[in-house]
Amino acid sequence: MRIAIVGLGLIGGSIGLGLRRSYVRGQLSDVIVGIPRRKKTIAEAITLGAIDEGTLDIKEGVAGADVVLLCTPISLIIPKLKELVPALKKGAIVSDVGSVKSEIVAAAAALMPAGTFFVGGHPMAGKEQVKLEAAEADLLTDKVYILTETPQTNKPALKIMTEVVTALRGKVVKMDPMTHDLVVAAVSHAPLAIAAALVNSVAETSLAYPQVKSCAASGFKDTTRIASGDPVLGVDMFTANKLGVLASIGAFRVALGKLEKAIQAEDKAAISKLLAQAKNFRDDLYQ
Repeated sequence: MRIAIVGLGLIGGSIGLGLRRSYVRGQLSDVIVGIPRRKKTIAEAITLGAIDEGTLDIKEGVAGADVVLLCTPISLIIPKLKELVPALKKGAIVSDVGSVKSEIVAAAAALMPAGTFFVGGHPMAGKEQVKLEAAEADLLTDKVYILTETPQTNKPALKIMTEVVTALRGKVVKMDPMTHDLVVAAVSHAPLAIAAALVNSVAETSLAYPQVKSCAASGFKDTTRIASGDPVLGVDMFTANKLGVLASIGAFRVALGKLEKAIQAEDKAAISKLLAQAKNFRDDLYQ
């Protein structure tokens, strides 16, 4: 199997590392080709062990590939797909790792040549550091990896992508693109918006009370961890999944309003109930 990875940041690099140590379809992957933006990244990725060879020419890189994985920021996935489709061989499978699926899957349906196949993908894993040097072979181990399934999805292609994810030791979850976007908005995109807003509100408070900075301990650090991510990725998430993010922010506003109302009324029973609901749901998620 020849696998081409377009984009060698944290996710692309980690996928390369994971595949090179694992088995795909019962055999060691023959060749993993990296297609980054900069020439120096090719040498770095080879030294790291994430790829076998690399090129800056996307058409050259995907030519002959059985599987092509688009590991770029969301805003570049469709442009890169348009660029590479003329070079795909018959039977090639293309997937991506973007955290928004409806727009990408719809665009791919119109762009993919006859005899080639697209399966949307999204590994639910990451770090604040998004560069190649942060990549690790176990990044996707035991993590949910969503693969999209629609009435038009080619079943053999979906099966092969399932095998690729299994080789990465990820947990395959299949869902339609719209469900994906609503679910991910709730558990990934809206939390970034909320964490960023919280940090910005505390930054405003620190102007009047500079002691805030020295008193911010582990609770604040844990709650706001994702606010340290790359702002470019956040912009892509919020704009590409606008409706889902706004719906989740609205739901959060309602929940926060209930807590605010209980606090204003000094209703200890209502406060306790809301905190207990949150504790029970979270404990059930991460038990």
